[in-house]
Amino acid sequence: MMAAAKKRIRTAAAGLLTLICLLLSGCWDEVNLQNISYITALGIDYKDGQFTLYAQMLTFSAIAKTESPQQPTDPVWIGKSQGDSVQMAYFNLSRAGYTTLSLDQLKTIVVHERAMNQLGDVLDGLNRQRASRYTTILYGTSISLDKLFSTEYFFNLSPLNSPLYAPEQYETQYTFVQAQTMQSFVQQVRDPGMTALLLDLSATESYWLHSNKKINTQLINGVHVFKNLSYQGFAMEKDVLGIRWLNPAFQKVYMKVELDDSMATVNVINSSVKRRAKVSGEDAHFELNIQLEGHIVEMDGQLTKQQLTAAVEQKVKEEIEAAYRHGVQKKMDLLQLEHVLYRYHNGYWKANAADGKWRPRTDALTVNVKMILSDSGKFEMSSGT
Repeated sequence: MMAAAKKRIRTAAAGLLTLICLLLSGCWDEVNLQNISYITALGIDYKDGQFTLYAQMLTFSAIAKTESPQQPTDPVWIGKSQGDSVQMAYFNLSRAGYTTLSLDQLKTIVVHERAMNQLGDVLDGLNRQRASRYTTILYGTSISLDKLFSTEYFFNLSPLNSPLYAPEQYETQYTFVQAQTMQSFVQQVRDPGMTALLLDLSATESYWLHSNKKINTQLINGVHVFKNLSYQGFAMEKDVLGIRWLNPAFQKVYMKVELDDSMATVNVINSSVKRRAKVSGEDAHFELNIQLEGHIVEMDGQLTKQQLTAAVEQKVKEEIEAAYRHGVQKKMDLLQLEHVLYRYHNGYWKANAADGKWRPRTDALTVNVKMILSDSGKFEMSSGT
């Protein structure tokens, strides 16, 4: 009798559960897209104890078709709000939104130079957002964020094709410093002895015209330098060009070489570096061995292969040494030399650099560069090659 009663109870429970399932709508968790505004980029500034938040939103057509021309209407919308924290600024921005703001499509964060000393608070506030991802691209800037977010785009293409959202397209044409994600940046500032370089994204009207009118386009302008999440300052690209030869993702740099009345341009397509350190007592000396590979793209006059390779080697060496001297002057370890001590001379590092006060000396670096000219193309080198 007891077994039969239990069986009837189980059968009734199963039937009730089936009935409840049938009553549920198949779209109970449906999201109506017209009620959501997706933020694709955030800009963060800091002044007078207040965070200023800039939000860039794109039209759905701009997000859906990155490779196709859009209608000749501005696809960009920019919001601005203030608060005592990043979270409060975001909350205040949502008060003036007609629809629900969402960070589910957040792709890029740009931090103004004025907010660099608060970057720890910025990252903490953003990571408290459920939709925040460590794969989000991270930039710095020194110009107004509303100007940066209002730059123009070619052929009415989607803004997603710009360096703001797709730095890898920029890097295939010109190598400087690899763009950071939140993940790579946090890894570097937490790795002992590492210096984190955050690209500075700027805007310029110096390069392009449309209908005889200057257009405002995005451009990499330098790097913001961090050590253990402590902001060390900004370095202009022209002052630290030599750090590009140490980029592990090096792809392309054109080098112009002039000797007497001859001129040539070499496309350098590969750069590999080996760092070494020698320690003696409290002194440390570093050696950088750079190997380059490239080919000639234009030449005017007569140059031997030896002359051409020697000129490239000397120019690259001078760029690296200039970047090193600039770093020493600004108390920045731009060439990641302290990390060499941490990895290969840990005892020395613990005794002399673990307190975070170590800085490279002006006379502590030797740079060796070797250029391999893989192809001269259709150009004939003069005798002596």
